[in-house]
Amino acid sequence: EFPGFFAQSRNVRGYPHQSAAHILGYIREVNALELEDEETPYILGDYKGASGLEQHYEEALKGQKGKRVVLKDNLGREIGDYKDGSLNKQVESGYDLSTGLDIELQAYAEQLMVGKIGAVVAIDPKTGEILSMLSSPSYKPSDLTISRERGSIVKELSENKDAPFFNRALSAQYPPGSTFKMVVGLIGLEEEVISASQRIHCPGYYFYNNFSKKCRKHPQNTNVASAIQFSCNTYFWDTFQKIIDKGGSKNRKENLNKFSRYLNEFGLGIKLGIDVPGEKSGLVPDATYYDKRYPRGWYSTYILSLGIGQGELLLTTLQMANLAAVISNKGSYVTPHLGRSLTKGTDSLAIDEALTEIKKVSIKEQHFDSVIEGMKLVVAAGTGRRAAIPGVNIAGKTGTVQNPFGEDHSTFISFAPVEDPQIAIAVYVENAGGGGAYAAPIAGLIMEKYLNKQIDPTKKYLEDFILKSTLSKAD
Repeated sequence: EFPGFFAQSRNVRGYPHQSAAHILGYIREVNALELEDEETPYILGDYKGASGLEQHYEEALKGQKGKRVVLKDNLGREIGDYKDGSLNKQVESGYDLSTGLDIELQAYAEQLMVGKIGAVVAIDPKTGEILSMLSSPSYKPSDLTISRERGSIVKELSENKDAPFFNRALSAQYPPGSTFKMVVGLIGLEEEVISASQRIHCPGYYFYNNFSKKCRKHPQNTNVASAIQFSCNTYFWDTFQKIIDKGGSKNRKENLNKFSRYLNEFGLGIKLGIDVPGEKSGLVPDATYYDKRYPRGWYSTYILSLGIGQGELLLTTLQMANLAAVISNKGSYVTPHLGRSLTKGTDSLAIDEALTEIKKVSIKEQHFDSVIEGMKLVVAAGTGRRAAIPGVNIAGKTGTVQNPFGEDHSTFISFAPVEDPQIAIAVYVENAGGGGAYAAPIAGLIMEKYLNKQIDPTKKYLEDFILKSTLSKAD
C-alpha cells in the first residue's frame, strides 16, 4: 500500500532471568573512535558488547553481516538484484554461548546478598567452571537494553553511592584476613620451618625482642590444624617470620620474593585470566615493594601483618574462591571461567585452551592434609559453625578483616564435600563484622542449595535471618 516502507528483522536482547547482570554484560552503540579504524566491521548505528560475556565473546556472538546489491533505473526505482544476486551475501548468525553458570544458584545467591555490599564467587573445583559470581548491589540485565529509558537508568545507577556498576567480584581488591592463614601454613610446611605437629605456645600475644602484637583469646594450639581452627595470630606471625628469616635475617629479601612466588602459583597477586573483562590482579608485595616503602631498610617485624592476611596484601574475591579450589584439589586448579562451548548448528568453536589448562603449585600434596583438617574443625567446632550443612563434611575458614574506616569486613572461604569437592566458594561482605556473622552462613546456604537443592528445615531460621538482614556501608 505504501511503496518505500519495508519490514526488516532485527535482533534484540531478552532476559528471561533477571540475574547475573555483571556476568552477562550489556551492549552499546559503537562510538566515533571505533568507526575511525579502517579494519572495523562496524558501521554507524551498529551495536557491540560493552561489558561481561557480551564484550569478551563479541567476535563469536556478533555473527556476519549480509548484503544485497540491487539494480535501479534512472529514476531510482529498484528493478531487482544486480547480476541475479551473485554479489549478495546471506546474513550469518553468531555462535550460541553456553556457560557453566547455575542460574538458579545465581538467583538464590543474589537474594541472600540483597541489602549487603560485597561479592560471592562459587567454582566447580574439578573443572574451574564458575557456578555463581555476583557483585552486590547489582541491577537487572533488562535495565540496560536499548530503549528510551536507558539513559536515565544509567544516570541513576552511576550516581548511586554504592556503585552497582562496580564488579566487586573481579575488581574490588580486599585484604583476605585470616582466610590467608592456610597459605602461610602450607608455605611454612614446604619450607620446613614448621611441621604438621608443630606446637607454638600462645600467651595471648606475640613477642619478639622489643616487638609485640596481641592475639585473640583461644585454647592452646597443638598443631597446624588446631592453629587454623582457633585462628591463632601468634602461630602464623611466628611461622611467617620463620619463613622470611630462614637462614638468617640477611636472607629476608630473597625469602620474601620466594614467598611471593608461592603466592603467584596459588593465583594470588596475578590476573587469573577469567573470560569476563575487568579483572584486577590484587597486590602481593615483594622485596622491591618494601625497599621503596622503607628506603632505610626493613625487617620481618615490619611486615608481620602479611602473616595473617592484613597489611599491604590485597586479593579479589575471585582469587579467594580459587584459593579454596586449590586447597580442595590439594595443589592444583583450572583457570576459573564461564564459557563452556560455542556452537552454531553442527559447527562449534573451541573455548580458549588457557581456560582449561591445569596449573599446579610447588607444595607437596601431603602438606594439605593438616590444613584441610584445620578447616574442617573451623566449621565443626570453630568460628565457621554457621556454615555447617547437616550430613555434609565442609572445610572452611572465616576472616575478620580490620577496617580503619568503619565496621570490619566479613569473609569466608570454603569447599564441600571434603571427600569429593564439588563446590569451592568465597564470600566477602563489607562492614559486616566477624567472618562467622554473615559470610560463613551465606556461603553455607549457597553450598547447601547447590549440593542438596534445598535448605534443611533446621536451617530455615538462618536463611530467614540472612534474607531479612540489611547492612549499610560505612561513610
